Amino acid sequence: MRALAWIVVLLTALYGGYWFVGARAAERGATEALAEAARRGVEVRHQGLSVAGFPSRFDLTLTEPRVTAGGLAWQAPFAQILALSYKPWDLIAALPNEQSLTAMGQTVAIGSTRMQASLFLTPRSDLPLDRFDAVAEGTSLRSDAGWALGFGSANASLIAGEGGTAQAAFRMLDLVPDQRLVAALNGALPATLERVDLLADLTLEAPLALRGAPPAISRVSLREAHLVWGPLKAMAAGDLVADPQGQAEGTVDLRIEGWQAGLAGLEASGLVPQQYRTALRSLLESLAAQSDEPGVLKLPLVLANGRMMFGPIPLGPAPQLR
Repeated sequence: MRALAWIVVLLTALYGGYWFVGARAAERGATEALAEAARRGVEVRHQGLSVAGFPSRFDLTLTEPRVTAGGLAWQAPFAQILALSYKPWDLIAALPNEQSLTAMGQTVAIGSTRMQASLFLTPRSDLPLDRFDAVAEGTSLRSDAGWALGFGSANASLIAGEGGTAQAAFRMLDLVPDQRLVAALNGALPATLERVDLLADLTLEAPLALRGAPPAISRVSLREAHLVWGPLKAMAAGDLVADPQGQAEGTVDLRIEGWQAGLAGLEASGLVPQQYRTALRSLLESLAAQSDEPGVLKLPLVLANGRMMFGPIPLGPAPQLR
């Protein structure tokens, strides 16, 4: 029994030493990461950096962080990164219920009941990504410019595959737009947008890893995307690739049910000028009449030569993929 007791004491001492060495390594790694961010133009200021959680976790806390990059500035009372001491390559980032974001001359107060992200890495020198998950619940955004919106929940995930591939997913439920927009819709659409989601396969120019620059996207295969806003129900699927200039090129097929309500909402909010309303409605009615589903609008979103076309309607420049 005495030998067993000494073994327990020895193992406890060794584990305690491991924790303190690991805590110092976590603190040093965080300091180096902040310095690397500064070299890339992202400045992070804070009132203190500490590591706690003995003996089972490494809990790294930044007190009053303020992050500035370009014209953006974010700040919060604290930010935490948590990890189990026996599995430090799996990380959880936790943010407070109150934050603020300053951009384009306005400051947005962000409130939530829960906001956190999980990062699962493979324990190798370059720390390749296995999976990323993020969740926000009970979230509200209020700008000092006078607008506000909120949503019940939002989830995002990114799962790494073989050879520089990944699967991305996003879902938002119960989005409540600014009340001025709701009033401008004049009842054409409900005050709450029930659902927005997408699922896509990504082809990347290099595998995802924590160390090193994020790889560029060369292809997006949109398996499905949905928008449900009362009578307006839209679905999309298609494939996009990066052209030589890095802009998206390809075709996304859209199916829009209840498009009349969506158009009425655009008209009521003033987004469709009065002089174009009759012509646009006639055009869409003619296109819907050609559908194999009566009253359902089916059109391709075509991206080519740096431009986007929704059927015969020009929408502007194509987005950048890389």
